[in-house]
Amino acid sequence: MSADPVTLKASQIGELAVYAAVNALCAEMILPESFRPVILLPPGSEEERLREIMDQICRVCAAEGLVIEGGHTEVTSAVTRPVVIGSCTGTPMERGSEGSGQDAGQIIMTKWAGMEGSCILAEDREELRETFPETILMRMRALRNYLSVRREAQICVGQGAEYLTDLSEGGIHAALWRLSVKTRCGFVVDTPAIPMLQETIEFANHYDIDPYRMRSVGSLLAVTKDAGSLIGKLEESGIPAVRIGELTKDHDKILRNEEEIRYLDLPQPDELLRIIQ
Repeated sequence: MSADPVTLKASQIGELAVYAAVNALCAEMILPESFRPVILLPPGSEEERLREIMDQICRVCAAEGLVIEGGHTEVTSAVTRPVVIGSCTGTPMERGSEGSGQDAGQIIMTKWAGMEGSCILAEDREELRETFPETILMRMRALRNYLSVRREAQICVGQGAEYLTDLSEGGIHAALWRLSVKTRCGFVVDTPAIPMLQETIEFANHYDIDPYRMRSVGSLLAVTKDAGSLIGKLEESGIPAVRIGELTKDHDKILRNEEEIRYLDLPQPDELLRIIQ
């Protein structure tokens, strides 16, 4: 079972709540089957807003094959904007066995860092229309169709991946820290290898924020013995993936950019919080 709250001010909060709970469960190698939402609304909320949130939840649950098993809605002065807490339950995925690789701690990453944050900004920030053409904003809004890691998690587990970690709040840097805690290992990651869309970089530059610390729901980290084989399987299913680094036996968390070396700090607050309150 997984439970995740979405407290960010976002128009698609219902969708994001489902993806957050689904991806957290998939990262534990559990196949999601059911979903329960708790929706907290501030006094004065319109019924239309509640219907929008539930429509979003129902739409994503249908796409993910989830049954909505009850839930709870409450109007309370404890919140100043809608909050959705999603709980997801499921059963273990069927695990496969990996081939014999030389390096047991290869780290691969699917899709792109900062994709969820880019989608939220394109959806909700009107000022971006003054700087970016509508075609770019539409392309970033379309990332909402890629926010589930269900399919890639199944492939990774089926190929015998040893560990999974989903990207969420705090972006790729926070996810790497969680992976280190889960594996009890350090890592060396090549920062230039981390996949990121050019539009995400441009959005980050526009707001002067760090895209590596921006919400990245929709991407997955996997530890494998054979990165090449797993990447090939993912790409056969249309899921982009690259190797970004490897685990190490010590506890150093190293981000490498050619000759420059830096050590990853404790996870910091998500960069979107500097823009969206």
